[in-house]
Amino acid sequence: MEVCLRGCTLTLRRIQSIFMSFKCDTTEHVDYSDSPRKSQINFQLIFACTVFGAASFLFGFDDKIISPVAALSAFVEKFQGPNPATGNYVLTASNQNLVFSLPLVGSVIGGLLASPLNFHLGRKWPLIIAYLISIGGGLLQVFAPNFGAFVGGRSINAVALGIINATAPLYISEVVPVSIRGRCVSSMNILNLTAGVVGTVVVYRTEKIDGSLSYQIPLAVQCVLPVILLFLTISIPESPQWLAGKGNIKGARQNLRKLRGFSDDEVEDELRLMKLSEENERELYTHTKFWHIFQPQHLKRTLTAGSFFSLNQVSGVILSTTYTTVFLTELGIANAFSLTIIASCCTLAGTIAAPFVIDRAGRRPTAFTGMGILFIIDAVAGGLAFDGGNKHATMAIAALSFIFNFFWACSFFSLSNLMPSEIATPKLRHHTMSYTVACAQTTAVITTLLVPQLTSADAANLGAKTYLIFAGCMAAIIVFFYFFMPETRGRTFAEIDEMYAAKIPMWKWRSYETSFELRSRESKGF
Repeated sequence: MEVCLRGCTLTLRRIQSIFMSFKCDTTEHVDYSDSPRKSQINFQLIFACTVFGAASFLFGFDDKIISPVAALSAFVEKFQGPNPATGNYVLTASNQNLVFSLPLVGSVIGGLLASPLNFHLGRKWPLIIAYLISIGGGLLQVFAPNFGAFVGGRSINAVALGIINATAPLYISEVVPVSIRGRCVSSMNILNLTAGVVGTVVVYRTEKIDGSLSYQIPLAVQCVLPVILLFLTISIPESPQWLAGKGNIKGARQNLRKLRGFSDDEVEDELRLMKLSEENERELYTHTKFWHIFQPQHLKRTLTAGSFFSLNQVSGVILSTTYTTVFLTELGIANAFSLTIIASCCTLAGTIAAPFVIDRAGRRPTAFTGMGILFIIDAVAGGLAFDGGNKHATMAIAALSFIFNFFWACSFFSLSNLMPSEIATPKLRHHTMSYTVACAQTTAVITTLLVPQLTSADAANLGAKTYLIFAGCMAAIIVFFYFFMPETRGRTFAEIDEMYAAKIPMWKWRSYETSFELRSRESKGF
């Protein structure tokens, strides 16, 4: 536990250093689209973004402990018994589907619920509701008398995770200065992946305990997390952008003042930009409905936003994250629990690098470089699997999966949190985020159902050859994003609206000059 707390402390310090590095950026240009002035960032903003970013800690912990927990002999013995095909204490393909796949239906439900919750209640209270749901689901898992109750507890907790995934990045993208939006939204993944490391370390330490405590202790820790986050979230200011959209300009001004360190005049300038964005969407604001995201003028944005999380699921990462311990055990690799910790650390390292890469290199270069590397790893790992009897080939596959985790977290995963919150139409942002999470979890249900059927000894028994299937998926993903992924670095929501309305090709966004930039230049006499 001391190791876990030390890891959390270092991660929080890392987040603070990221914000502090932003504060040191200076420039003569005063547009909000450039580097933020020192006065734009204060302690309240750092604290609010850290607390909302910590919501992803809950998701990361749940996602990373389930594979090692499901691989514990005590867990398998209690809920299943030996695998009929091998005689080992490994879950059958059908039971893996129930543990990993069925609860994701709850995430779909949570993602859909997030839309009306975010519209009517804002950003803070949906998160508090999600934490209360998570506590109930976690307790049911800890004290589950049978396999069905355990799966039910995971399903309830998944509803909370669906709400969290649709809400937390939305809040952060709305409260931070536009110039650091990419770094801030992607930084929340640091806590997500830190949770993965903490979770795998906890299971590694409890693996040696005899009896049900070996899996109950990690699940009990999972129950404590939402309690802590609930109390921290209560004190956070509501999103000024949401308040402005609801016509509560006084509340928006008060909260924006809390989240900024500069003068009242500068607060009014930023609030004026928010109001301008709201006025540009006034008609949609009055009559907004969920299905409006599928109207012709919004469809391209909706499909692009919804694709990031979904396509993540078919990149091959599921073999090295969700199913890590089970997959390594099936490959016959010794010390699978120790290697799971290494895999989580590689993912965390990529996540820490992402905030610096995304805003400096841009969204599209980061995406295509990372996706190209993932495609190569999928192809090589799948090819090595044909020499399955070779121990060196097996270890090479495991090593490639760790490298995969780093580049996936540095590019694809981090962009998946950021891009949907940036490219959605302002007045449909909460609907789009809800749709995005629902799509992602629907895809996750499909992939987690299929993967055990492809890899398990009692099913298709493809093992690591499954990577070749994901290599084909990655090739198609790269082509898709070339035509549909915009470059949004340094762009305000109003500028993004303008470029979508003008139907600017995605590969020309970086060099396109918007009317907002032209007016700014004219006002300065350039």
